[in-house]
Amino acid sequence: MASDEKPSPRRLAKAGAFICGVIIALFIIIFVARNVWHGEELEQDQATGNNVATEHTGPSYNQQP
Repeated sequence: MASDEKPSPRRLAKAGAFICGVIIALFIIIFVARNVWHGEELEQDQATGNNVATEHTGPSYNQQP
């Protein structure tokens, strides 16, 4: 492409949409992969009896009646 030729507005819009789509797809892939990994970790912890998901700390959880 010569220096005096500029891409058309339609081509720029398509390029912008493509870039946005790639970024959104990356976020979705990372989010889903993290949830799958976290689910596997919880299953392993529950199988070994090391489930810390039910343990709470702080005064609001350790109150005596």
